[in-house]
Amino acid sequence: MNWGEPMEQKENQRIMLTKQLLQNAFLKLLKTTPLHAISIRELCKEAGINRTTFYNHYGSQYDLLSDISQRFLNSIEARLGSTNAADQESVHQRVAMVLEYIDENRQLSILLINNNIDPSFAERIFTLPKIGDLFSAALTGCQDAERRKATISFVIHGSYKLLQDWMNQEEHISPHEQTELMLGLAQRVCR
Repeated sequence: MNWGEPMEQKENQRIMLTKQLLQNAFLKLLKTTPLHAISIRELCKEAGINRTTFYNHYGSQYDLLSDISQRFLNSIEARLGSTNAADQESVHQRVAMVLEYIDENRQLSILLINNNIDPSFAERIFTLPKIGDLFSAALTGCQDAERRKATISFVIHGSYKLLQDWMNQEEHISPHEQTELMLGLAQRVCR
């Protein structure tokens, strides 16, 4: 035992290591196995841990996916910083930053975007507080509340599909070009 290190810190490091092993094994399995076909037994074997340890942290493989998804979204939000959503140049810059992050983390992004069974995942990406502001700013011409709500829903799900298609292409346009496409379509929908 290292007497200079508090017991709680060692415990937290073990938990983080265990979760990282599980996440790595899960993502590896997702490359070849559909989500619903991944068993806890197979996941634990791949991670090199026992099932009891898995259940100490997660209730199911879906809970693990939810944790990975949330970490992914937290990373996107942290990357956005505090740029001004009302500034149209800032809107483009921030959406491009999100797409750059997604592109830089392409394998993880593809796995999450293609395998996510959470029907709210698209909304969770595009309604992160800082991104929700971006779409609101991009839709400034839409004054009617009902039309605006429907338009935002349409833009969120349409943008998610564009994002999915973009990520699944071997050769794709740059994040900035994809941003232009997404924001341009969002603005057209509101007219």
